[in-house]
Amino acid sequence: MRVSLISAAGVAALILAACAPAAEAPAPDAIAAPAAEAIQDDHAGMHGDDAGAEADAPVDRGVIAGSLALLEGSILVPPAGRDVTAGFGTFAAGARAVTIVGAEASFAQAVELHTHEMSDDGKMAMRKVDAFPVPANGDRALKRGGDHMMFFGVQPDALTPGAAVTVLVRAQFEDGTTEEIEVPFTVAAQE
Repeated sequence: MRVSLISAAGVAALILAACAPAAEAPAPDAIAAPAAEAIQDDHAGMHGDDAGAEADAPVDRGVIAGSLALLEGSILVPPAGRDVTAGFGTFAAGARAVTIVGAEASFAQAVELHTHEMSDDGKMAMRKVDAFPVPANGDRALKRGGDHMMFFGVQPDALTPGAAVTVLVRAQFEDGTTEEIEVPFTVAAQE
């Protein structure tokens, strides 16, 4: 089932610097994930060293009109000459817990779920994850230095600052049912 949800919340762009080094790209089949060990934390420019600096603002539960919504979603325009960028916002679940298990976008070859964790050598490292659980009537923040979505193989000029785009999110529920849900993002310029 495909469900389209549009958030009534205002869109706040998270302005960040570039994310991935030019050499970072998905595996050759474009959809396969890069190996976790291949993703190193030289992404500090986009994700910053200020992990958690954003205040945890409460989510307005009144805007949720279904199983899942994305509030204040933003995707950065890739830096000049690059085809990789990141997306942020807050996923908010309705009455049922939901797990985000994947995504796709018409403007990118691949979309992956990523997080940042402390590596064994004491450095923050970005790595691919399989899912983002969102509790019933709860939220899951996507922000720099933490959980986020990565967009690989972004088509040139596909993202214009201020434009609205949608991403198709694959959601799975505790009973095993799944939905494909279109969630809105606003494109933000690099600062």
